[in-house]
Amino acid sequence: MALVDTRWQRTATLCALYFAQGIPWGFMLTTLPNYLSDNYRISDSDIGNLKAIILVPWSFKLIWAPLMDSFTIRSMGRRRPWIIGSELVMALTLLGFIGIADPSQELKFILYIYFIHNCFASLQDVCTDALAVDILPPREQGLTNGLMWSCKLIGKGIGAWSLSHVIDAGGLEACAAVQVLLLLAIMLVPIVFLERRGEKRFPWSAGRAASSAVRSVRNPLGTLRNVLRAFSLTTTWVFIVYTLAKLVGLGVNEVLATTLYTQHLSPRWTHVELSTATGLYAMAPIILGAVGGGYLADRYGRRLILSVGYIGFGMAAMIFAGFPGLWNEGWFAMSYVLSFETLAAIGSVGFLSMAMRISWTVAAGTVFTTYMTLSNVSHLIGNWIAGPLREWLLWLQGGAADHLVSYQWALGLAGIITVAPVFLLFLVKTGEVDRARAAESAG
Repeated sequence: MALVDTRWQRTATLCALYFAQGIPWGFMLTTLPNYLSDNYRISDSDIGNLKAIILVPWSFKLIWAPLMDSFTIRSMGRRRPWIIGSELVMALTLLGFIGIADPSQELKFILYIYFIHNCFASLQDVCTDALAVDILPPREQGLTNGLMWSCKLIGKGIGAWSLSHVIDAGGLEACAAVQVLLLLAIMLVPIVFLERRGEKRFPWSAGRAASSAVRSVRNPLGTLRNVLRAFSLTTTWVFIVYTLAKLVGLGVNEVLATTLYTQHLSPRWTHVELSTATGLYAMAPIILGAVGGGYLADRYGRRLILSVGYIGFGMAAMIFAGFPGLWNEGWFAMSYVLSFETLAAIGSVGFLSMAMRISWTVAAGTVFTTYMTLSNVSHLIGNWIAGPLREWLLWLQGGAADHLVSYQWALGLAGIITVAPVFLLFLVKTGEVDRARAAESAG
């Protein structure tokens, strides 16, 4: 049996690979920034840089995708060789954390580790997404995307929550060791499961390519032509514009929530409390939202679920910003963490499902990757502008001592710039892609 033949195998493989992305993602995006903000009081801009540098290598997906579509060891499958290799290097890069005694004094070196690790994490993500495009029939895309995203968020949650305790007890070296062992264990999944029957498990194993229709080496210019044709439709280029705007507000919120909660609330939250809220307490509603969102996307439409998630997040940010007098109330602060994490997960599942649905031509893997890359660029912009945005708002107040007002305005703006682009989705029509795909097949 192989992935193309068995639903449970392809679901398990895709989910395991997304879980592998989530563990270090939770540590880098949540655990370590929260720890540094709580213990060393580093600034919004430093937090933003730490979070943003994670996302910079994900823009390389536009390079990885055509390379992966053009070169592979076809006898091992179109995607497996790339997945196994990137998973191995992801684990090895985390060994760079060994020997760091005081992370506040090694921020520059940590940024290098973040960068290198995420170069290969982005490669693994490209390969996994392309594998999903290859092997998932349309009727499975919504639910499977929900399950995949849930597993990444579970990994992120476990990474955020459990590693916040590990870093207190054993420091960065212990965190690195835990992550390396987990990633190496998960690497066994794509080693065990083949894409198609008869393919090689390793380069030296017996077997052959399942089909000669797709060669191990293809002309990258042909891939580029297919990508440009895919984006010639109104639906696809409008979706590009939406993608570039959709996560700016979330990126701003992500940075400012870290410093607001750990430095300015009264009583302020410790890094363990914030990591526990985002990692452990938010896990159940996130899973419910992601899986439920994927199921509902298949049943009622991807655009609806995408809109519900991001409009909901934007409204939650505006409501939170509108009631600063309640920020120090534990129930209100916790409710906001749970709501924005859950609603963002619902929106992400809708986005993934829609992006997969409108990815077409022979280079569909590269097309889908383009959407994912631009989504990360949007997120990156939000992380980077969060600190300068709040500093600008403080300047407008004349350097007022009450920093909470600048947080209030910045979080409110984050909500507004999340809701506004959703209206572009009315111009995204899957029927246009279906007609183009049918014309391509007929030609």
